[in-house]
Amino acid sequence: SKRCHIGLIEGGDPVLKNEIIVLTAHLDHIGVSKSFEDDKINNGALDNAAGVATMLDVARMVLAGERPRRSIMLLIVTAEEKGLLGAQYFAQNPTVDPSRIVGNVNLDMPVLTYAFEDVVAFGSDRSTIESAVQQAAAEMEMTLSPDPFPDQGLFTRSDHFRLVEIGVPSIFLATGFANGGQEAWATHFAQNYHRPSDDMQNNIDFDAAARFAEINAR
Repeated sequence: SKRCHIGLIEGGDPVLKNEIIVLTAHLDHIGVSKSFEDDKINNGALDNAAGVATMLDVARMVLAGERPRRSIMLLIVTAEEKGLLGAQYFAQNPTVDPSRIVGNVNLDMPVLTYAFEDVVAFGSDRSTIESAVQQAAAEMEMTLSPDPFPDQGLFTRSDHFRLVEIGVPSIFLATGFANGGQEAWATHFAQNYHRPSDDMQNNIDFDAAARFAEINAR
């Protein structure tokens, strides 16, 4: 089976276009669960159809506007839930010279059920990407908040970490805890995370989804 799907948007700067920012998201979820009596299909609306949809919308916005100086790779991988295997395959078999990959923004399970007012960038304190996130947030009158789950080690638990392992500065961008976010995250983890109920019946806020795509594009 395919381990990843790849697209490339060439940058607008004649020199910097040789450098690549990778956007990552995982395409599949955890399949069918035998532990539920009725609906056994784990739809994965937020985890991670929302991440893939965000990436596609980011690509649309980038293509419609002024090209960024650097090139952007769109990397949609599989088997994240099985140990980041698709991302690992790409990291071990890159389609470009890995020295050209200068940054990674990962999209995994954005909780888009409320009007978020802040964002979290897991791993942003580990590289200068943090300043770019702060600027993007400020442009949209948002704030960048610290990791609300430091005990969960989320920086090591999604696709971007396989690129970190080969030396690529990476962040994992998510919606924050302000304006009802803490409750929304708690509800998702308690009721829908890795369950068939992660579907389109959970009052997904499409205005919030559009804002999340925009801050990613910025």
